[in-house]
Amino acid sequence: MKGRGAWILQLLAALVIVALGVFILVRQDLFKQILIMALGVVAIVTGITSLATMNRYAFGKFNHGSTLVKGILGLIIGVLAVIMPLATGEAVWTVIIYLLAAQMLIAAIVLCIDAFAVKAAGFPPLPLVTEGLISLVIAVLLFLFPRDVANLLVTVFGIIIIVVGITLGLLAVFLRKRGTDTVEAVDVTIEK
Repeated sequence: MKGRGAWILQLLAALVIVALGVFILVRQDLFKQILIMALGVVAIVTGITSLATMNRYAFGKFNHGSTLVKGILGLIIGVLAVIMPLATGEAVWTVIIYLLAAQMLIAAIVLCIDAFAVKAAGFPPLPLVTEGLISLVIAVLLFLFPRDVANLLVTVFGIIIIVVGITLGLLAVFLRKRGTDTVEAVDVTIEK
């Protein structure tokens, strides 16, 4: 199905992606719940990663303790972000958003502290600094505009998903048209 039917699969995938984008725009409340739960899973994973890798480098007692706090807070807030939406209603969303913002702010501070320790140990600090700055920017935005940022991100994400789906659909149609333009076989005789 490499040639002829590939465009059909691509077109179906494009339709599913466009439907997902429309779902995101129409059911923003449900998508926000899913997004908060996904951010909770990310917080859990980063918390586990921090705890699992903190003994790999000798940073000193302060850095060890701050990384331990970051890891444990990531786990706790991640679990709350995953469980609370299942158990409670809309009123808890603001609390969860602020908890995630606080966790990201603490993570940003710890990552910057760890970056100095990593640099002193001779390792490149850029990945830690980058992650710390991204966490800081997201934390500040969530603290200042919790509902507005969530609504804007969901709307932008829904529009991007729809544009990606439409683009894939157009590529599928192009693939189909390109597949129908065939070259006819021609008999060629070569005389010596």
